[in-house]
Amino acid sequence: RKEATDELLFTLTATSLEVVCGKYTAVLGIYTASLILSFSHVLILAWLGSPDLGIMLSNYLGYWFAGGALIALGMIASLLTANATIAFILGALLCAFLVFLKPGASLLSNTLGAAVEPLSIGPHFQNFASGVISFSSILYFCSIVAVGLFINIILVDRRHWPRTTEGYPTWSHYAVRTVALVIGLAALTILVARLPFLGIGIRIDVTSERIHSLSSETKRLVAELDSERPVFIQAFVSPEVPEAYVQMRSNLLGTLRQLDSLGGATVQVRIEDTIPYSSAAREGREKFSITPTQVPNLGNASAGFVDVFMGVAFTCGAEEQVIPFLDRGLSVEYELARSLRVVANTERKKIGVVTTEAKLFGGFDFQSFRSSPAWRVVDELKKQYEVVQVNPTGELPEALDGLMVALPSSLSQAELDAVRGFIESGGPALLLVDPMPVINLGLSPSEQAGANQNPFMRNQGPPPKQKGDIQGFLASLGVSWDKSIIVWDTYNPHPDLEQLPPEVVFVGRGNENENAFNAENNASAQLQELVMLYPGTVSPAVGRDFEFQPLIRSGFVSGRLSYFQLVQRSFLGVSVNRNLPHRPDGSDYVLAALVTKRGSPPAEKNEEESGEENEEENQEETEEEQKEEDSEETAATDGPPNDIRLVVIADLDFISEQFFQIRDRGPENLNFDNVTLFLNAMDILVGDESFVSLRNKRVRHRTLERVEAQTREFIETRIREEEEAEADAERALAEAQKNLDQRVEEVQSRPELDDRTKQIMARNIQEVESRKFEVLKASIEAEKEAKVNASRENLESQRHRIQSNIKTLAVVLPPIPVLVLGILIFLRRQRREREGESVARVLKG
Repeated sequence: RKEATDELLFTLTATSLEVVCGKYTAVLGIYTASLILSFSHVLILAWLGSPDLGIMLSNYLGYWFAGGALIALGMIASLLTANATIAFILGALLCAFLVFLKPGASLLSNTLGAAVEPLSIGPHFQNFASGVISFSSILYFCSIVAVGLFINIILVDRRHWPRTTEGYPTWSHYAVRTVALVIGLAALTILVARLPFLGIGIRIDVTSERIHSLSSETKRLVAELDSERPVFIQAFVSPEVPEAYVQMRSNLLGTLRQLDSLGGATVQVRIEDTIPYSSAAREGREKFSITPTQVPNLGNASAGFVDVFMGVAFTCGAEEQVIPFLDRGLSVEYELARSLRVVANTERKKIGVVTTEAKLFGGFDFQSFRSSPAWRVVDELKKQYEVVQVNPTGELPEALDGLMVALPSSLSQAELDAVRGFIESGGPALLLVDPMPVINLGLSPSEQAGANQNPFMRNQGPPPKQKGDIQGFLASLGVSWDKSIIVWDTYNPHPDLEQLPPEVVFVGRGNENENAFNAENNASAQLQELVMLYPGTVSPAVGRDFEFQPLIRSGFVSGRLSYFQLVQRSFLGVSVNRNLPHRPDGSDYVLAALVTKRGSPPAEKNEEESGEENEEENQEETEEEQKEEDSEETAATDGPPNDIRLVVIADLDFISEQFFQIRDRGPENLNFDNVTLFLNAMDILVGDESFVSLRNKRVRHRTLERVEAQTREFIETRIREEEEAEADAERALAEAQKNLDQRVEEVQSRPELDDRTKQIMARNIQEVESRKFEVLKASIEAEKEAKVNASRENLESQRHRIQSNIKTLAVVLPPIPVLVLGILIFLRRQRREREGESVARVLKG
């Protein structure tokens, strides 16, 4: 209208629908071209690492649908005014209405039993962003396009409107039609999203790990449920959650609906919209002790904390299992499936947790006079097993299906013998040894050995319990462990955590060790990244008939230090020395291992006990031996009852509270498998691997592999340069010391001097040369520090150079296709113009 070309356009034989669709297609084509040009970012990421192409494709598809919907709304503004500025403002307001529309309370919760999906663009786009192509989300965006184009057609046709139609203003007819269309499409979108056979059945999970689809293990679990004992699932979920929990809420609701659809009458799900002080909140609190959790809300100007409900209760007969709150770092399917199986199958395996000075169950510490809470790892075990506290002062209960011992080095010899008796009798065990527990350095085996030998420490209170021979105990089980050796590793894939010392060991597939995680054992095959704090190392014991299978290994740019090198003692206590040189030895170290032995004979009695037995007992024993020989073939087929099976992990801190908090909150770029390793190891030991695959089902931890490789090369170069600087300094100091000794020797070898004169001259030479030596030593140390600092500065500059190159590529590559296309079009036009000029000359001639 501004250029008056609309009059020419409307004289063409084209309907208003064709005109509007032509304009929409043109603008959508330009938007599509801009998205295609940004594919260069995909190429850059594919060059740097191994991105999930399914999620990236889904994101692009989501942007395309969202952009197509907003274009239809923006076109409305261009038809309301001829002023470009006003049209831009109106278009932005129309789009902002759907973009910033907040989800409200459920309008149909009484009829459908679930919350209405919010009518804003955000939740629907989030499906695409998470890797799910949902039919309901596509229908939502298509509905917006349909409404937008319908209003565009109305505005184009208004030039033909009469003033009134059937006595009413013409615009009122079209307003009613538009409102009816909006309500109809909105209702259709909500119904499709709510109905299980439509909203859940027609969806494609394009993620590489199929994160948003129920696994075969969950489907098998639901299929095996007893139809006569249905499981009732009641979820208390807030209708509005902060942005950081939107995806978690969507995953929870989607998984619950899939379980409801899959289980039929066996699994009955009810979702309650729960806000504080409502009847649903009161029911959750009184029946299941589900209360709101305060989570940070940074999405508005009044940033603070809000109360969020995200709890689920499972009931089956008299059994009950409650998840008070599902934090955003947890796996929804795993947590729901585990609670579903626990509540449906009342029989649980029994795990015994041995009482040690680690105090996993909490208790009062008489040294610090403080009470410590129970470790989260115990609560995690209770979600799946029956957990009992075991005092190893005597024989351990035979009814235990597995045993967990944290810091066996703090046990007495009698207690170690009891634990060994349980293991040798066929009981599986998980042993957590640690040369340097960061949670309490006083629990270090080396520190406790010094306390036992220090008379001053013995006089400060009750005498400490005499510790047993932990190294002999482990050696008898096929494991060699030096209680004073601590492993370090330079591999660290997190630039924001680079200030951590190398003794904080990161284990991942990027550490150039193909065997970092044992791919042949289910406990470690699917792990992605672990963190261990000042861990030790284990190896197979020499001369022992055990099968030693490493589970976790460090990288090759690693080494080991002694506890006495790392720890400094003073009047103020014990501190950690972080200025030690780290020289890699090119070896990798085993941080966790599975140890097995088949057919180990039962422990023989000593001579005194056998001498006390009478002849009748000896006769019975001979008969028993004969029976065992007669049934040898059967025993070989069924397997001996006292097979030894244990997992040894050379760190205790990897299951400390901080790693549970990291797992729950799921911060960016921190997705450690510490808890997963612990639970996998326990499941495999007791023979219950039903949740290992579910626990390992999660988004793959992807890194910038090319950047990591280059950074690793720079780190290795820096280490070599530091070693060369150290060697040069040592050679220079050795040469100076040699010169000093030579001067003194020359004086001592002069025969014309008496002994008194020789001593005086030698002392003078030593004093003079010592001052020169100190000056030279300071100069050499300063030169060495300068070289070390220069090497570190070079490493940082190389890192910044890599980042700058990546940013440059991200900025430079997208315009290149446009420039190439522009040059080709320009050359083509030039050629056609030249051809036209030659034809014109021929015609004129």
